[in-house]
Amino acid sequence: MLRFDIKMLRPLVSVAAAAALFSACGTTAASSTSTDDAATGTDDASADTAADTSTAANTLIADGEYYLSVNVVPFGGLLLPFKATLTASGSLADGGKLATLELRAISDKETPMYVSDPIGTVKDVVVAKGGTFTAQFADPILIPAKAAPTGSDVHVANFKLIGTIGSDNSMCGDMSGTVVEFSKDVATSTFKAVKWGTQTTPPESSCTATAVKHYAGITACPVLKAGVNEIKSAERTRRFTVVLPEASTATGLPTDVSAQNLPVVFLFHGVGGSMSGILGDTAFDGLLKTEKFVLIVPESERDKNGTAVSQTEWLYGVQQFADDNSDLVFFDDMLKCVGDQYKTNAKRVYITGMSGGGMMTVFTSFSRSDVIAAAAPFSGGYLFKFPSTKNKFPEMVVWGGEADSAFSQNFNTLANLLIPALKSDGHAVLQCNHGTGHKWPAAMTAADWAFLSNFELGAASPAFTDPLPSVFPSYCSVAK
Repeated sequence: MLRFDIKMLRPLVSVAAAAALFSACGTTAASSTSTDDAATGTDDASADTAADTSTAANTLIADGEYYLSVNVVPFGGLLLPFKATLTASGSLADGGKLATLELRAISDKETPMYVSDPIGTVKDVVVAKGGTFTAQFADPILIPAKAAPTGSDVHVANFKLIGTIGSDNSMCGDMSGTVVEFSKDVATSTFKAVKWGTQTTPPESSCTATAVKHYAGITACPVLKAGVNEIKSAERTRRFTVVLPEASTATGLPTDVSAQNLPVVFLFHGVGGSMSGILGDTAFDGLLKTEKFVLIVPESERDKNGTAVSQTEWLYGVQQFADDNSDLVFFDDMLKCVGDQYKTNAKRVYITGMSGGGMMTVFTSFSRSDVIAAAAPFSGGYLFKFPSTKNKFPEMVVWGGEADSAFSQNFNTLANLLIPALKSDGHAVLQCNHGTGHKWPAAMTAADWAFLSNFELGAASPAFTDPLPSVFPSYCSVAK
């Protein structure tokens, strides 16, 4: 059974790919008071001293509004933005307190920027000498759907900021908590807050400024085979399955010359899924008994125990779009190696996938629009502001209606945001609302290939019109 891969959630601050894993409509969370041990590394005497500074001049940190960005590391480095409003008293040398620290969820996917009602407030947070503090918010804070990438509410229990105030009127440190909908501890996450209006793109989200890592593409490909293959990509060992047309030789080359110049289809699995699982759920490889194309089934990055490195499986929720995103580099490397060995048609590269794989399908189609001839996301979506692409690739958007939900995330909302965004940017769109929830209907596999194979990069292809050919179920139509 396929599972949601947001396990699942250009830039977040432009925000966006990263933007959004969580959100709903401005519900206000109850305010809370910081815990008794809020100051880290202090004793009772220093806490008393801090408390006594409440009427002193404030040289601790400037009162006002701050852009606070959280890097949710277990969710593939998803960046969550907040507007923080604070008042303080005391000094860095002697300690003091954050009299109030209020958070609001934000999203700039719309113009003007959406800012929620307060989602959490702490008061009288003790700040130790040197600026260290712990701010514990009431359980849980609610990130409303409108501020979340998936357009669905997300609750974070035991939300805590453990940080240090800097002399430049910033604060940074670690964030901990549990994402309720995913039962996922995010204690390895980090944050940074800077004065509102001074944030960078992408925003800083930790105490340590790290240079963006750029990866070189693969130069020497191994000999590929039908089945599971390994390559070194973006300094990682990655795996993918190759499925060839049934009439192929042991070397993988088609037996007849007419089958050369084959199209390529990438099929992405979802959260909690696998290469064999997505093949079993879709039976896409069964098409190769009669059709001629090379099917590539990538596997998300795994640790030494075979566990997905990211809760989202794929990196479709971070501010990386070129050679700094290891999954996009992996896509490039697979395409190169498969193309070199099997002499595939570079103008007929297609992409499809389910749930988290549907999210990756949309993300890759935008990020690699110069090579994607057509895309077909199943229960997918996009977490950032929708970009405009030079290549207006066709897209078939497939989802399961109002019942299409996983981990309390609403894929019906995502589909209904994606379709008009594609249309407004000039992409041809088919829409298939099968109305049966979060799954891949068996009837859609043949329809998927019938749609994808109709298009070639850079070439004018006949447009689909209603009524569609009989291979498409009755719930599919041309998006008007």
